[in-house]
Amino acid sequence: MTGVALPLSPSQGAFTSAQAAPKRCRKALTCRAQSNVSTLEEKAGSSNGVFDEAPRSLYNTGASDMTKPGPLSLIDHEIAHEKTVVFVRHGMTTWNEQKRIQGDSDESTLTPFGEEQARRTAAALSKMQFDSCYTSPIRRASRFAELTWGSRQAPLIKMPTLKEAHLGWLQGMSQDEASQTGEGVSWRQAPSDFGIGGRYPVKEVFSAAYEAWKDILEADGTQHLVVTHKSILRALLCVALNLPPVSFRAFDIHNAGVCTFRVNKRGEPMLSSLNLTSHLHHDGVFY
Repeated sequence: MTGVALPLSPSQGAFTSAQAAPKRCRKALTCRAQSNVSTLEEKAGSSNGVFDEAPRSLYNTGASDMTKPGPLSLIDHEIAHEKTVVFVRHGMTTWNEQKRIQGDSDESTLTPFGEEQARRTAAALSKMQFDSCYTSPIRRASRFAELTWGSRQAPLIKMPTLKEAHLGWLQGMSQDEASQTGEGVSWRQAPSDFGIGGRYPVKEVFSAAYEAWKDILEADGTQHLVVTHKSILRALLCVALNLPPVSFRAFDIHNAGVCTFRVNKRGEPMLSSLNLTSHLHHDGVFY
């Protein structure tokens, strides 16, 4: 069995005669614990037992207190409940396999493999009690949503703001063909400034992402599933994390990749998971 290598003691040659071993507290955790307890006792004595912050475990290296201020509010008023929003990119499509640019075209459909990805996603999310599902109306996403949603009784709602970016005449072209055009190069290398046919796709999906977030946060319930496409999902992530359009390609989401946000009552989001795909490779994975 492989173990963790521990530092040698001075007698074992870990330090030379000119290099003394550093002095360490043999009971470091105990010392820290005693120090923390003393600090808490001082707070209790000076504030009638009411702490500004709850005691924190020595082993807790992260925070999950959603009552404290977060990064950016996505809505201009307080919402009734904290929310969990799970985003999923649709599964493999015919044009994904052919390496063709899809955009908001509705010609590409889920492959049998993409439908199997939807069923595996449904299983991974089966323990979550969603109040609603929102999906892009484009077929490859809405079909994936139907398969993932299954027999749940809560509403499945098509939301136009979840449509994919419109990429003009690039749609339907192979990636290789598009890379030979100025527009194709701009789309890959400078998407925030990319324009085609008088439209600016990334700016458009950012605007749509703001509206989609507002509608989701206004919805009844506390847990929502959202099925959409890669470009609009990148925009939804950037908007939630207060990142500008130049950060559009900071994220890559695989087919059927799962991303999760928790949102407090002030509408401030916290990214809990990004591009989870274990459920596609292993049985018995639950999120």
